[in-house]
Amino acid sequence: MSSARDLLAVALLLAATVLGALWLPATWFHDHVVEKDGFLAITEPLADDPAFQRTLSDSAVETILGDDRLPAWVQERLTPLAEEQATALTGTGVYTTMWEATMAELHGALFTPGASELDVDLGPAIDRILTPVEKRLPIEIPRPEDATITLASIPDVPLLTRIASLTPWATWTGPAALGLAALALMIAAHRRTMLTLAGLGGIMAGGAVWWLAQQIETVVPDSIDQAVFLGPIVQVFQNRFETAMMPQGVILLGAGALVTAVGLVLVGLHRRP
Repeated sequence: MSSARDLLAVALLLAATVLGALWLPATWFHDHVVEKDGFLAITEPLADDPAFQRTLSDSAVETILGDDRLPAWVQERLTPLAEEQATALTGTGVYTTMWEATMAELHGALFTPGASELDVDLGPAIDRILTPVEKRLPIEIPRPEDATITLASIPDVPLLTRIASLTPWATWTGPAALGLAALALMIAAHRRTMLTLAGLGGIMAGGAVWWLAQQIETVVPDSIDQAVFLGPIVQVFQNRFETAMMPQGVILLGAGALVTAVGLVLVGLHRRP
């Protein structure tokens, strides 16, 4: 009878270890990737990155100059003026609004089944560029009939949507792991030994979190990590994940080591004559 109780306790501890390893990464993923507000909070500072600024401002200039209705002499005079205003665009509210809309569109595309295009309406940016330019040129410059461009192609990552469907339960995995561990200790015939095993489970869970933080770049598919425009954004999330998870993994590992030490001491005291 005692063997059956111990086997059941070990099974519960294994389940607790798995849940404990999933708890911190899954919670972070839900709060900062799946949740739109958390996603935008990380991507908002990226609007100040010069590379991203050039991506949007250069696209606006190309759209303006690519209009077939512009005579050659107008394009020649317009080019330096438009480029000058595009540089100033990044410090305006128009650019901030356009960036926020782009990131919201990106978040939706990431969790939409199937590959999709990241389309951006450059109309407000084009108008902001051309309005001061028209004061320096003797003509009214026509606006493009369609100012929407495809900024990037978002690949289909089925694993991402599957994980997103499970992460709402992430916050419960930690308490569930503790509950299973407590239940295992209650039903076990050899509680001191099970306490030691519970500590080892904590060490394994903390080690798994730490390892995942170290190897997150290899876990993320290359189709996302190396995608045009999307890749640098994903790398920022990877860095944030690593920074958040490594110390938490170490704390979990240390807590497991402490419980293991207590269990070993109790086992040793019990066996003393």
